[in-house]
Amino acid sequence: MMKQTPKMSQASSPNNKLINTLLLKQKSPSQYTIQSPAVSPTQVSLPKALYPHKNSSIDLTKLATLMKQQKVKQSSSEGSKDSMTQLIAKARAIAMSAKTPTGPIHIRNDSAQVRKVNKEAEVVSPKATDTKLINKSAFTFEYVIGIGGFGKVWKVKRTGQQYAMKEMSKALVITKKSVNSVMNERMLLSQLKHTFLINMYYAFQDRENLYLVMDYMCGGDLRFHIGRMRRFNEEQTKFFVASIFIGLEYLHINNIIHRDIKPENLVLDEKGFVHITDLGIARVMKQENSSDTSGTPGYMAPEVMCRQNHTFAVDYYALGVIAYEFMLGRRPYVGRSRQEIRDQILARQVQIKASEVPQNWSVEAVDFVNRLLQRKPTSRLGFNGGHEIKLHPWFKNFPWSKLQNRELKAPFVPNPSDDNFDQRQIVIEDEENAELIAQNMQLLRDPNAQQQFAGYEYQSNNEKIFVFDQSKQS
Repeated sequence: MMKQTPKMSQASSPNNKLINTLLLKQKSPSQYTIQSPAVSPTQVSLPKALYPHKNSSIDLTKLATLMKQQKVKQSSSEGSKDSMTQLIAKARAIAMSAKTPTGPIHIRNDSAQVRKVNKEAEVVSPKATDTKLINKSAFTFEYVIGIGGFGKVWKVKRTGQQYAMKEMSKALVITKKSVNSVMNERMLLSQLKHTFLINMYYAFQDRENLYLVMDYMCGGDLRFHIGRMRRFNEEQTKFFVASIFIGLEYLHINNIIHRDIKPENLVLDEKGFVHITDLGIARVMKQENSSDTSGTPGYMAPEVMCRQNHTFAVDYYALGVIAYEFMLGRRPYVGRSRQEIRDQILARQVQIKASEVPQNWSVEAVDFVNRLLQRKPTSRLGFNGGHEIKLHPWFKNFPWSKLQNRELKAPFVPNPSDDNFDQRQIVIEDEENAELIAQNMQLLRDPNAQQQFAGYEYQSNNEKIFVFDQSKQS
C-alpha cells in the first residue's frame, strides 16, 4: 500500500490543500485508480470533485504538471478562485479521458516516472545513491491487496518473484503509540521461518514509511472467505484448524504467543493452505504478563481481557472462536465494545448445544470446540501442551505429517481467477488513514521521532539494504 506523502506546507490556501489531498491519495507513482463515492459537481468538497466516476484512472504525470503550473499562477495572482476552477476542470478532464478497469487495479511503477512526479510535487523522500541497495524503487508495484492499522499492503514484484509489501506510515505508528509493536514484529520475523507462517525477506524505511516485504498469498484471508461462504463444512474447518495449529505449534516451540489469531490474520495460498500473519502484538512468553492486554475483542481470551497472566492457551481460545464461527456462522460472544463482550464472557460459559449443531457435523467436533472455549485456562484444551489438541478424538487418525509436508489436498481452494481481496473495505480504510497521516505528518520533523526506528532494516538474501539516515532528516 504505497502512499507518497507530501511535505507539509505552511500555506493553507484551498489550492495547497487540494494538492496535498491529491498526493495523500496517490496509490502508485505513475498511474493510479481511484475508488470513491459518486459526487455532485456542485458539492464544495474539492478533493472529491476530482473524481467524476468510480474507478477513474488518473495520469499523475499530467496532474503533477498541472499542480506545478497552478503553484506558479497562485504566487502571481491575487484571486485564486478562477484558477482553482480551471485546475479542477483540467483534472476532471484527465480523469474522464481514462478507461475504467474491469478487474483488479494493476498499477505500473516506473522509477524515472517516480522521480519526476516526486520532484514536481515536492515530495520529500530520501533516495539511495547506490542503485544496488534494496529500497522501495527496487520493486514493481501492482495493486493494493489490504489495509492494515498503519497503511496499505501491496502486491509487488522483484526479479520475477511476487511479494506482499506492508507499508506503514511512521506518522500513524507514532500517533497510535505503536513504535514498540512494529519494531517487535520486525525483530520476531527476522528470527522465524516456517511453511505455515508469512515469512519476511526485506525490511527498510524512508522518511515517511516503514516497509516489510513478505510472502504473497493470492488466496486472500479467511475473513473475506467466511464473509462469502457464511459457514464452512466440517472437513474444511478441520483442515483450517489443523493448519493454524501447526503454525501456532511452531510459534509456541519458539516461546512466542501470537495473541491476535483471527480470520483477518489467516491467509490462503494458491493451494488452499493457511498461513499465519501479523506478529505486531505477539510476545515472547514470560511469567508476568498481566499488563499485556492487546488483542481483538471477540477473539481475545478471558484471562487477557481481565488483565491476568496468560500462556499459550490464549491462542487456543482464539482457535476455538474461529472453529465456532466456521461451524455456526457467528462468534460465541458478540458486542459493540470490549466491555460488552467481557460482560458476556463473565456472565456465562458458551457451549454449543445439540440443537445448534449443523447437519453432518460430528459429536467430536462439537466437543473439540467447546473445550477450546473454556473460560478457565486450566480447563481449556491445550493448556498442558499442544499434544492435547492432536490427541483429541476429532483428530483421530488425522495425517499430521502429510499436512506438515503439504502433501494433503486442501478441501477448500480459492479460485485463482477471482479477486480474493475486499477492495471496498480497502478504499474506506485507506481514506481514513490518509486523513490521520495528513494531520500528524509534522511529527516526523522531530529527529528524535525518526531515531525510534533506527535499525529497522533487514534482508535475508545477502543483498545490500538501503539504510535510512535519521540524523539528516531534522
